[in-house]
Amino acid sequence: KLHSISDLSQEEINRVKPWAKDYFSKHKFRKGSLKSYDYDMAVLIDPDEKTPPSDKRALARFVKASEKKGFSVTFITKKDYNRLPEFDALFIRTTTNVNDYTYEFSRYAYAEGLVVIDDPWSILRCANKVYLYDALKKSNIPMPESWIFNKKNYNKSIINKLTFPMVLKLPDSAFSAGVYKVESLEAFQEKLKILFKKSDLIIGQKYMPSDYDWRIGILDGKFLFACKYYMVKNHWQILNWNQGNVSEGDYESVSEEDVPRNVLEIAFKAAKIIGDGLYGVDLKVIDDEVYVIEVNDNPNIEYDVEDYIDKNHLYETLVDVFYNRLENSMKTIRPIN
Repeated sequence: KLHSISDLSQEEINRVKPWAKDYFSKHKFRKGSLKSYDYDMAVLIDPDEKTPPSDKRALARFVKASEKKGFSVTFITKKDYNRLPEFDALFIRTTTNVNDYTYEFSRYAYAEGLVVIDDPWSILRCANKVYLYDALKKSNIPMPESWIFNKKNYNKSIINKLTFPMVLKLPDSAFSAGVYKVESLEAFQEKLKILFKKSDLIIGQKYMPSDYDWRIGILDGKFLFACKYYMVKNHWQILNWNQGNVSEGDYESVSEEDVPRNVLEIAFKAAKIIGDGLYGVDLKVIDDEVYVIEVNDNPNIEYDVEDYIDKNHLYETLVDVFYNRLENSMKTIRPIN
């Protein structure tokens, strides 16, 4: 027998309301589809982003793998923040930053019980290059010689120990933006004055020229992909930001068995310091010595680049992590502080 709300006592309403709120926040009803899915996933994108971490063809491969596993996939954008409780999982495929909406999406989704990649602590740790430097140093991860500059320790005693060329980084730099090479003490002093207007702390690293950087993709503590990113012609980075126009160097996808063992070992150690999410560990090999440049959350996964070797299997591996975490979360009570 059906009842209207007016037929219920206040005590019955109080009992039903929390259940109804929980039910309708987690169950979705989609018109025009008779297919049943186990879970609903949101993929956060920015349609206007010039260099998104995944292109449309890569996202299409991800959707295909997701649906095969039992996910219904919905692409969402910045304006869909309030829709997050509709979903079981969130995959962020636009460039992350602590100071913008991507971090807020990640925090809100995690608080609502969604499985989230990138999780908020990975975004926070990777975006803060000062934290990253300290964490890698304490764990004895090999890095280029590095310094942290602030306005107070910027003095002659430190300047006399510096070597040039040097790379200067803003703490929240990403995709080669906010990263500068200075060739001399004079250029260093001039650039530092400019950067101090944007941040109280600046990272300095010894410049280590190489033809390419390794990037090792790691997910849930396991290998996902490997790529060599070559420097842009006549430029010292893999990306060249020139007055808003972006040019990229060549790339070469590499199978796991063809990656040097010491590169893999150090990449796994560096990623483990950050967490168990999806990371791209950037490394250089100089005279057979391996150096970690940085650990990135939200690494690129593009069609026929990072997925060139494993193709659909890469996306199936990624989707399996979402699925397994959701299945395990059903058995776990997670407190929220």
